[in-house]
Amino acid sequence: MLKSFILILLMFAATGCSTLTVDRRAELDQEAVGTINKLAENNPGLEQKLSDALGYVFLGCRTMKIIPWIGWGSAKGFVVDNAIGKRTYIKASRWDVGGGYGIRDYDVMIVLYDPKLMKKAYTGKWSFGAGAEATAGTASVEGSSSQLELNKKYELFTLSERGASVTWTVNAIHFKPYKD
Repeated sequence: MLKSFILILLMFAATGCSTLTVDRRAELDQEAVGTINKLAENNPGLEQKLSDALGYVFLGCRTMKIIPWIGWGSAKGFVVDNAIGKRTYIKASRWDVGGGYGIRDYDVMIVLYDPKLMKKAYTGKWSFGAGAEATAGTASVEGSSSQLELNKKYELFTLSERGASVTWTVNAIHFKPYKD
């Protein structure tokens, strides 16, 4: 099992891109607009939250857990810093250890209210957590250790696109900006 995990880590290191094309940036921008529109249908006032917050993160995520006890994923997106009007394109890699199986595509919007979280989102940092999910197509039920926090400094919105999964894992996620 350790050999499989090391192989996955090497695969992510070998396939990482240091730049993002102009066309791919435009695709991510359009994907974010669609995600915001869909999320706003069930979350009135989302657009206002995005403009009132310090900033927000959009990520188009792909995860898989087909090897027992080990999973991985990747994401591309951007961080918007409302204070300076800057958009920084980022990528994320995710590694999971825990039970379950599945392959899933989903979009994430994170509304940021804390300056430390804002900086963490676009400077290349690690994030750790634990959670469980059950998804089928566009329906999902999720829970994570971060949902237990009081006085949250962010809000998380998830839009399931396709796939199916049932997992319970501990995860590590690494955010890294693309080079301009």
